[in-house]
Amino acid sequence: MGLFIIQLESLVVPGTIETYASRINHIKERIGNTPMAHLDTVNGNRIYAKLEYLNPFSLSVKDRAAAYMLTGPLERGEINPLEEKVWIEASSGNLGIAYGKIGSYLGIKTFIVVPSVTDDETIEILKESVSKYMVTPGGYCPGGERDGAIKMVADLWMADPRKYEFRDQYRSRDNIKAHVETTGPEFWNQTNGEITHLVLAPGTGGTIIGSARYLKSQNPEIKIITVQPQRDHKIQGVRNFEESMKSIIFSDNEDLIDDWVHVGDKEAFQAVEGLWNNRYPVGFSSGLNYAAAKKIAKKEENAVIATLFPANGRGNTNTTTSLK
Repeated sequence: MGLFIIQLESLVVPGTIETYASRINHIKERIGNTPMAHLDTVNGNRIYAKLEYLNPFSLSVKDRAAAYMLTGPLERGEINPLEEKVWIEASSGNLGIAYGKIGSYLGIKTFIVVPSVTDDETIEILKESVSKYMVTPGGYCPGGERDGAIKMVADLWMADPRKYEFRDQYRSRDNIKAHVETTGPEFWNQTNGEITHLVLAPGTGGTIIGSARYLKSQNPEIKIITVQPQRDHKIQGVRNFEESMKSIIFSDNEDLIDDWVHVGDKEAFQAVEGLWNNRYPVGFSSGLNYAAAKKIAKKEENAVIATLFPANGRGNTNTTTSLK
């Protein structure tokens, strides 16, 4: 471990005079610390949301996981930065965009595989962000289109593990760590420790599980509520566990979850339409979280409910028609 740490402190990124260590520090300084907005008061209960679309790389919460997944192995000396490996990952969009941009800054080659259901606008941005990308062929995974990219990456990696570095956001300890060290403390500090409920829809589960770990360590009475979209939903980045697999991150830590709430696509669309009118340029996953937070607020008392707007509204135009 010590050998690689020394290398990181002295290794010059080709074409620059900056070291890996200084670039890692610069990345971590830029992500997170997003503002928290008071959205509403329902039944006397306050609802807040962190504005994750203000993160700089992917305009989403995925900057946090991508930064930790790329820099963590380098900092711990698990990966020799001189090796010419391609870092491969499955993503529905935002993690891939953040992975590509941060990887490029570190001089790392990235290869992102996206599901066949990914919208065209996201794919166009992904093209400009990564070293290489692939859209999974339709029907590649019998379990469902949303899991096709995960299967494709696993197949590619197993076929040539010497070529690819695969950290797997669905099981990565760095994905969880990103939210234990950044998102969770921000929820706590920005509510002055008054948070009573955290309400979030999971994708990999990193955000809700990492935040829950930190928040429960501060106050075990805080309720962690998982939001579930409808089956065959049209919202990228979130998972219905009746039709998509649970990540290792989520299934191994499900004891942190206190309750579940279900929200339909039309409810999410109506919520996001109201958010747009109030000048929050968010996507449908944000509407999903907000609609769920309001459902919780209607049946609670003396609650401080926090959620998170995962990303900006990229891709909303294509989805709106199908939701009406």
